[in-house]
Amino acid sequence: MKRKMTREEIVQICFACEPNFAKKWAKEIITTQSLHTLWELIVESDTLSLSKEDLEKFKFRSAYLLETVFCTDPKLFYPFLNQFFEVFPTVTNPSMRRHFAKICFFALKQGNYPHNIERIATACADWIIDTKTRVAVKVWALDILIELAKNNNWVKELLPEVIASLSVKPSAGMLVRLRKIK
Repeated sequence: MKRKMTREEIVQICFACEPNFAKKWAKEIITTQSLHTLWELIVESDTLSLSKEDLEKFKFRSAYLLETVFCTDPKLFYPFLNQFFEVFPTVTNPSMRRHFAKICFFALKQGNYPHNIERIATACADWIIDTKTRVAVKVWALDILIELAKNNNWVKELLPEVIASLSVKPSAGMLVRLRKIK
């Protein structure tokens, strides 16, 4: 086995502009068993000595890398799931939200339910009603609510209101998603 990647190496990777960035480096993170280091960097990202612009870029790229690792081998991510579910509602970076929402949805779909369902559902509802939230994030947030509604009556009761809010002047992408629901 190769040696684990350092924090500095992972930060540098997140700033490298290269084709297939996520696929290549997710494989490396898996091979070197460096997921713990990547996760720590994501959780502690606000403490990194980076400019605001670089920090936003790092948050996006590291979340993209995390999603690729999760989609490649979800079982590797299981030790971090509880902490992930705690961090999920606190994510403010718009690009990071997309990747976190995708991970959250697939984790839920695989039967991994968090204890803080209310915080996750509230975050998703907030992201959906925020006019600044990108469509892809809203779609994933909606999918999370639909998944949570399967086992939670109060989320099920909230869903029609959320869908109604999305139905007012929907973008083309949201219209396609709403049609699938109906």
